[in-house]
Amino acid sequence: MAKITDEMKALIKEQQAFIGTASPDGTPNIAPKGSTRVLDEEHITFAESAGKRTYENLKKNPRVSVVVCDRAQMKCLRFQGNAEILTSGPLFEKSVENMKKMGAPPPQALIKVKVDEIYDLGMTGFGKKIS
Repeated sequence: MAKITDEMKALIKEQQAFIGTASPDGTPNIAPKGSTRVLDEEHITFAESAGKRTYENLKKNPRVSVVVCDRAQMKCLRFQGNAEILTSGPLFEKSVENMKKMGAPPPQALIKVKVDEIYDLGMTGFGKKIS
């Protein structure tokens, strides 16, 4: 079982995250998500406000990658897992509040990613699986 460490949590908190999805026919999609947060040692969340390609892809194919990089330190991680789409409940409502505080439109959904694998994509990791 993959575990998100404190160092990884700090990277996610401080850097821009990019979400990778694929359509049912395999067409890749990458999108920046400024709302990306660590929920706990096994889950990453992000708000889906635009409801475009990332959201449509996740409705049909829950496999997702979250990539976060710190170019200055040459640290880069890829978190892979399955997405759960939440459109109600306490986590979703908290996301609505957070987006409002950021001055962003309310989300259509909160995406909760169960992280199954973590890869080091930095200068020293070269794609090595961490957990």
